[in-house]
Amino acid sequence: MVKSRIFDNAQLLKEHPGIPHYREDVVCFKSEYGDRSYPANEQYFNRELYMIFMLEGRSEILVNGEAIVLEANTLLIHGPNYLTNHLFSSRDIRFITLSISESMRTQDSYLTQIVSVLLATMRQNRQYTIRLTDEEASVARKELEELMCLLGSRHSFLFRRIQAACNALFLDIADFLSRKTVIKKHVSPKDHVLQEFHALVTCHFREEHFVGFYADKLAISEQYLSRIVRNATGRSVSTIINELLTMEAQMLLGSRKHTVNELAAQLCFSDASAFCKFFKRNTGETPLEFRRRLWQK
Repeated sequence: MVKSRIFDNAQLLKEHPGIPHYREDVVCFKSEYGDRSYPANEQYFNRELYMIFMLEGRSEILVNGEAIVLEANTLLIHGPNYLTNHLFSSRDIRFITLSISESMRTQDSYLTQIVSVLLATMRQNRQYTIRLTDEEASVARKELEELMCLLGSRHSFLFRRIQAACNALFLDIADFLSRKTVIKKHVSPKDHVLQEFHALVTCHFREEHFVGFYADKLAISEQYLSRIVRNATGRSVSTIINELLTMEAQMLLGSRKHTVNELAAQLCFSDASAFCKFFKRNTGETPLEFRRRLWQK
């Protein structure tokens, strides 16, 4: 059974409070194989602008169901609301991770513009990675390492300085991408459906719980969509929707801000009873039992 969990800066800092960070807005740190666990059958629903710069080794992942290989001098970049499955990592793996929250990006209109153009260009070409030359990799590594040092500093204008560093980094990455001749790879009709489904479901799962919505959006039958998704992922469309809803519910229940009734409405269940039945069916405990257990830790 696939285990799913939210990946965001708050959760990351809860698990690893000592890594370089600025509030919950920017996290940037260096890792190697021994720093992480690699559980089988685990997928992550990402909430942040997320980047990995590979220094050494090799890793294989699925991003929204598409196989991606990461090797030295490879830059993985994707926006929020992506599903990532880890498949393999070599023991010599070393990499730098950067994660920037939505609030950090939206407070800087220039950074928002740079990132939007970069992600749009990559989406248009159906790519998640950029292969850097040695010179480009040296620039990216230097900027990321300077950002890590900055996150631990007492700069009098730290927020603005971090914004400037992020702007410089993503401007350079956009420049690297613009220099390359990006060849659009052939995408089969089935792969196109799978990619479009993942893009839709990660944006709409909170309010659209049924297969029919996604099939209608893709202008295909429910049976055809279900067959493509199951053949590619081994899971049904409903299972993927339920996994995302369960992860979202667990994250929201971790806060004291909302009642169960409010959460049920927020996740577009007909009432609190329907939400409670759904949650218990997928987790083995009621929302209140889950919340109580979480707060007792």
